[in-house]
This record gives sequence, structure tokens and C-alpha cells, in this order.
Amino acid sequence: MNLDECLSRGFLKRVRSDMENAQRSLRIQKECHQDALKNNEIECYRVVLILCYTSMFHASRAVLYRDGVKERSHICIPIYFRAKYPELDRYANILDSYRELRHGVFYRVGTTVDKREAEESLVSAKEFLAQIESFVSG
Repeated sequence: MNLDECLSRGFLKRVRSDMENAQRSLRIQKECHQDALKNNEIECYRVVLILCYTSMFHASRAVLYRDGVKERSHICIPIYFRAKYPELDRYANILDSYRELRHGVFYRVGTTVDKREAEESLVSAKEFLAQIESFVSG
């Protein structure tokens, strides 16, 4: 799928730029990341991975809100980043890989997440969040 398909199928929709929702998404991403850290302490590793993805998703939505785009499909966010912001290609790949991992945790019976994977997701999310927050604010 490419950006034109995401738009024509309604998975991404052009709307008015909304900095208020962009800022709200940045706040939500911080809360999700904090919740992920707390869940790591109590060894809820699947929850850690899900929350790390969720925090990256909300950070990404901040870019979309700023740009006047509403998402209706998680798969189209990395596609949008790659098409509009080549400098975010690495972060689009990170988001996409965690989107797939989260999907597996939700929908594939028996999928587990170990301590190493949870801690890697925390590191990836922290880097992702810092980059996207800087990108939105800059």
C-alpha cells in the first residue's frame, strides 16, 4: 500500500490542522510510556510492549494532527511518514515493527514477550518519543 491508496481508501483523511489534539497526543504518549515503565517493574512484559507501541502511536498522531491528517488505520502511519518525511524513515520502521509485534500479542494465541523484548521496547519507545516530540515542536 502507498500514501495515495491510504488516502483514497479513507485510511488517512485530510482534516484541518489541530495543534490542540497534537499536544494532547503528546501528553497521552508520555502517560503511556510511564505506564509501560511501571508495568516493566511488575514484570507484565506483554503490557509493556503494548503500551510502548501505544505511546509511539500517539506520538505519531501528533505529527498527523499537526499536518491536518486523521488516521483510520495504524498501517498507514508509517506509510505517511515515509512519503512525507524521509528523515523519519528510521522511526517509521520502528513504529511499523512494533505495530506488527503488538498485533501478534493481541491476536496470535500463545505469543509471549520476555524481559529482554520488553526492555528493548522501552528503549525504542524512548528514542522514538524524543525524536517525534522534537519534530512536532520544532
